[in-house]
Amino acid sequence: MNLINRAALCFALGLAPTIIAGCDGNTALVGRDTLPARATQPVPGEIVATVERVDTESREIHLRPNRGDSAVVAYGDETRVMYRGHEYPVSQLKTGDIVAMQVEKDSRGKPHTALIRVQESTGDGSQGGNY
Repeated sequence: MNLINRAALCFALGLAPTIIAGCDGNTALVGRDTLPARATQPVPGEIVATVERVDTESREIHLRPNRGDSAVVAYGDETRVMYRGHEYPVSQLKTGDIVAMQVEKDSRGKPHTALIRVQESTGDGSQGGNY
């Protein structure tokens, strides 16, 4: 074996453990989804529903979930509405908006949310946006 081949072999053998240790189980990413499919794997405590109406007086959002009966979820001053990377007030939600929200029970045992993600706005089409 000539000197160049030996040097290349030593370099490869010396570098291999470093590369393997740096992979940390993330090998063979080609052809694999790197992000979970949110539509098929709901987040625990999150519901996806269509907004029926927002009652700003009682601070409640009336919803029609994809599965099940109508639901009412309370919100507070801390509640954030996120749409396309921007934050909006809850009052901007419109009838027909499809939302995903993390729901927890408040101190009285009623459903309450602090985060609402608009998945599809009724204004996404040619009618212009609500947001």
